[in-house]
Amino acid sequence: MGKRKERAVRYFVLFLLFMLVCTIVSRGIYAYRMPRVTFGTAESKTLLHKIRAGGAVLTKEEVPVVTEAGLLVEKVPVVEGQKVAPGDVLFWIEPADLEKLLEQADAQIKAEEEKLARIHADGTTAVNRANQDLRDVSDSMAGEVNQANEAHRAAVDARNAFPSEEDYKNRAYQQDAEYQKLFEDSKKKKATKEEKRAFSNYKKSLDARLSEEYEKERQALDEAVLEKANEVNAANEKRNDAVKQAERAVEDAKGAGASDGSRTEQENILRSLQEGRERLLALKQAEGKVVCEIDGYVSRIAVHAGERTADTSAMVLSDAAGEKLFQAVLPQEEKAYIAPGDRMSLSFAKNNRQVSGVTVEAVGELEDGSCQVTARVTDPGVEIGETGEMELDKSTGR
Repeated sequence: MGKRKERAVRYFVLFLLFMLVCTIVSRGIYAYRMPRVTFGTAESKTLLHKIRAGGAVLTKEEVPVVTEAGLLVEKVPVVEGQKVAPGDVLFWIEPADLEKLLEQADAQIKAEEEKLARIHADGTTAVNRANQDLRDVSDSMAGEVNQANEAHRAAVDARNAFPSEEDYKNRAYQQDAEYQKLFEDSKKKKATKEEKRAFSNYKKSLDARLSEEYEKERQALDEAVLEKANEVNAANEKRNDAVKQAERAVEDAKGAGASDGSRTEQENILRSLQEGRERLLALKQAEGKVVCEIDGYVSRIAVHAGERTADTSAMVLSDAAGEKLFQAVLPQEEKAYIAPGDRMSLSFAKNNRQVSGVTVEAVGELEDGSCQVTARVTDPGVEIGETGEMELDKSTGR
């Protein structure tokens, strides 16, 4: 019985030792498999965003080629994008049609000249009469203005001749008998105090009255000058109104007898026809050739053989001497990576030309939301109309 109990205790101790070993082993395995964290100093990293897009070289300087409307085009020997120089033929006008247009222009000019001659003849008498009325009105109203000016000058002279207040009072003293009597009494050798006081009191009363009268007369003269000045202004306004009406009558008389407008309008019509004929004649002398006058490129052609020219430009040329711009369109999301002032490089397949250090001038947004990039190109070897590819590296993350 005692040995069985001793054996049971031994087995229990062995079990506890076994469990302890298992626990230690399992913890070791767990610690081995756990992720380990290493601490260090934070470092910044730079990301490089590369932008590539195709574009073309354009110019801001465009020159329209305008000629007479209604001309029949015989042929157009140029195409859009073609380089042209001064003297190059842009298109020909059909000679027979040009000759017919010249004959029509001569007939129109002759008819309008006859119409203008009738207008002159019909309006001569009325114009002469209206001009005489204008002279009569001008002379008559000038007389009224002169009378008003003379009255104004007289009022000014009267005001200027008005004496000073002191002279005004001295003159009044000489004419006032009571003043003279009291003055003589006060100046006697044996003048009494009462006589002197009487003179002093009278003089004070007289001075007060004379000062009031002086101001009234002075004011009346000023008002007279102002009134006459207003009359001068009124006379001038009346004269101007009368002359203006007479001048309008002259203009109306000049237009009398015109059935299709005033004489001025008729002269403008005739002048326009004559200028058009001169342009047609110049084309005829040039054998119907419309030539280029600048170094440039054909940007747009609005006429074709067998068609007639309109009253707008027949062609549009890009001036080779103008400022050259490279323009490309990028997806909307690229707009965040590019800004004015950024530097990019351009490559052109023609002559395998590379241009670096090109500065972005503007970044815009088109109607569809895409991004339009514009840069100025100064390399003389790059031609307007040439296509190429832009490349821009943009560093981000710092």
